[in-house]
Amino acid sequence: MIFTPLTLVYLTDWEHKEVFLLITVIIAGITDFLDGYVARAEGKTSYLGAVHDFTADKLFVLSALLVFSVAGVIPCWVTFVILYREIIVMGMRIYTSFHKKEIKATIVGKYKTAILFAGMIALLLDLPFYMWIIYLSLILTVVSFIDYFLKFRLVILAEK
Repeated sequence: MIFTPLTLVYLTDWEHKEVFLLITVIIAGITDFLDGYVARAEGKTSYLGAVHDFTADKLFVLSALLVFSVAGVIPCWVTFVILYREIIVMGMRIYTSFHKKEIKATIVGKYKTAILFAGMIALLLDLPFYMWIIYLSLILTVVSFIDYFLKFRLVILAEK
């Protein structure tokens, strides 16, 4: 969550903004991976920790995508598809947690996040194919949403 407001630097005229945000994205990506890895390795996972990690990750990624869209380097529709998915999944997570159920993140969702971070890094490195990476993460966004929705549906059907 600490890194989230730093994405706004991209909208400034500062000549080193790409390097600054590149370092920020790399650190955010590494810490996103490490905190979950360490928690699992140490046996200190919790539902609250998972929700906190999920929320912090989404705030950072969505903030960066919104900033990139405002700057005109990522199409707004891509950002909104990802934004809508995250809001709907968060709503499903809240609903299931309220009913004492948990739907764990899948490997597709983890790949989606990793590839999206790779796409942001490619954008900041000014690699010409960065949008292909972003589009791949968009496809995984939709696939992981469908997977999550089907699991959510099973939880709902089991309650009836």
